[in-house]
Amino acid sequence: MAHVTAPAAPSSEAQSPFEARTSRITAMEDLLATLKAQQSPEGVRTGDGWRHPLPDGSGFRHDYDADVARGGWDFYLVGEGLSVALVEFVACRKIAKLHSLGDHLVISAVIEGSSPITAPCGVHGELSNGYCTIYGMQTGEEFETVYESGRPLKWVSIFIDRHAFFNATRMQGQDLPPALRDFIESGMRLPHRNIPLSNAASLTVQQMLERPFKGGLQRAYLHGKALELICHVLFTMAHDSLEELSDVAFSAADYAKLEKAMAYIRRSLDEPFSIAELATAVGMTRQRLQLGFRVVYGDTVGRIRDKVRMERALNLVRSSTLSMIDIGLEAGYEHPASFTRAFKAAFGVSPARMRRLSEQSALTTRVAETPQI
Repeated sequence: MAHVTAPAAPSSEAQSPFEARTSRITAMEDLLATLKAQQSPEGVRTGDGWRHPLPDGSGFRHDYDADVARGGWDFYLVGEGLSVALVEFVACRKIAKLHSLGDHLVISAVIEGSSPITAPCGVHGELSNGYCTIYGMQTGEEFETVYESGRPLKWVSIFIDRHAFFNATRMQGQDLPPALRDFIESGMRLPHRNIPLSNAASLTVQQMLERPFKGGLQRAYLHGKALELICHVLFTMAHDSLEELSDVAFSAADYAKLEKAMAYIRRSLDEPFSIAELATAVGMTRQRLQLGFRVVYGDTVGRIRDKVRMERALNLVRSSTLSMIDIGLEAGYEHPASFTRAFKAAFGVSPARMRRLSEQSALTTRVAETPQI
């Protein structure tokens, strides 16, 4: 069970964010109310920005005030009990946001950035790059996220009304992992839990953020992609082989060392290093490092490094003009043939084919946005 939650380190001086809170509440009722009020051409004012209806009436756009963040997020109601938020922004100052999404299953898949999560009970977690945070919120339950200044954030969140889950997804109880089934059927608590995003799931998130269509086509596209992402995440969750490690204890210092190791992997993909060297660099034994990666990040150090390589490569293939040779080197592959084989094994197509598909998607978006004469 790939958790990235740990009890907060005790401190007599530290003040809980819930004791001195400057955050604004994001509640599902408010989001749906904005949809109902979207006929207002001037939009709806919130505490940190404006919400304007999207031109096709499919949802609304939330733009932050200039002193709060650059960018914002879009919210769509894509089906009965099924909503999607597409998030891309960079905070201009530290922002604390309080969330109250009672009786909803929330799936947040992050492909850039991170944000700590704090619940009133003192349990901490994190929305983390390369992972999907899944949780079930009961009525009256709250949690807080913090967005650091200057750090780009990019993710997709899917909200599913617990009471409409089976109608919205066409799934049945036996399709779900036990903990998730208990939340959906009985409202039992489902704490924050991080699931590694597969390569296919990461690609789905990127495709959703591209918003290639408009109007009814876009709603249908996002609805289908939301269900696709849910299937990827629930499949990983159901086939997680780490249940026996869920009670392994790690201190706050251990978590800090594991985070340091992950940060080193992300910035050193083109530099060969052994697992023993990485363990020494962060002050852990090789065995403890491997165990920590399995518990926190859901796999071995080697496989996580390969996953991060493919994340980097996918982003560069779809959003840069670098040659495939240069992208392979950036992702840590010395030989172009090795890079091509690894990429095709991860995504089902070659890097060159993926770039062509991305260019076609971008062209579709430009055509859809061209005013009709």
